[in-house]
Amino acid sequence: MTDRLFHVGSSPAVRTAIQNAFGKQPITAQATDLRAGDAIVVESFADLSNRADVLGGNAFSACRAWKQTRGVSVYIVVRAEDPTGVLLTRFVLADGVVRIDAKGAIDGLEQVGPRDRSKAHQNIDTLLHRYGTALKNADQSELAGRVREWESSDSFLQRLQDAETGLIDGPYSALKLDEEWKRAQRFHLPLSIVLLDIGQAAASMKPGPDRSVLLAEVASVFLNECRDIDVLGRFTTTTFLFLLPGTPPLGAQALARRLLNSLGERSFAVPLRPCCGVASVPMAGIADRRQFLVVAEECLRRANESPDSDGIVVAWE
Repeated sequence: MTDRLFHVGSSPAVRTAIQNAFGKQPITAQATDLRAGDAIVVESFADLSNRADVLGGNAFSACRAWKQTRGVSVYIVVRAEDPTGVLLTRFVLADGVVRIDAKGAIDGLEQVGPRDRSKAHQNIDTLLHRYGTALKNADQSELAGRVREWESSDSFLQRLQDAETGLIDGPYSALKLDEEWKRAQRFHLPLSIVLLDIGQAAASMKPGPDRSVLLAEVASVFLNECRDIDVLGRFTTTTFLFLLPGTPPLGAQALARRLLNSLGERSFAVPLRPCCGVASVPMAGIADRRQFLVVAEECLRRANESPDSDGIVVAWE
């Protein structure tokens, strides 16, 4: 364990503030051979392109690299008028944000000080002791009892499910599309959508046991191929929606291919002709979730009408 404090940057104001706060000069040599207990204050606005210890030549990429060493703390200095820098600092999991205003005043250095690990352990032990009795009596909690009651009730879940497939229904799929779109935009993560239609023969089946069995078998294929975090919904009689959080275009295309192959390997009551439309964001021209869905729908239409599509049409081709 060390208490070394590195300053990565060129601002005299930042360096002086560190010295005044901790009574010693920060280390300005390259931040290498890091060990648990080291702390790094790095300037997001400095020219770091020539530093070998700064991965990618910028503070944010370097932060992710430095944090690979267990116990290293990284604090990123951003200009006070730069809200995007604050968001990026949180996104790369920095330990804190230090702000510098136009006059050179520094705010946030108090969080950089060496941490008393033994005190932290004592605080945790105190909390455990304080809440130990409450945790033992969790079964008697009124709120916990309500949660168990809701968990044991199928009524709420059944209202969100499509009766024939067990997948989520169209209205709830639309709600999840809105939710995942906002999450992807907020955290700058990829989001993909796959629309899959199983063909006219299935659409022509009358409601009843035969159609229900077919759709249940199709849904089982989808569930086997998808992750727990994926959102699987039935949009129309034979059109299914797959929302894939954190999935880039090629990953979505690979899933669509697996779905088509798995359906093709099985025999159903009627011959299926499945096809897929795939779209991913971020993508030029797609500004909201409705455009996102429309693009995927257009790709599905082209896949259904084009014999040369091989069953899949993607938005980026």
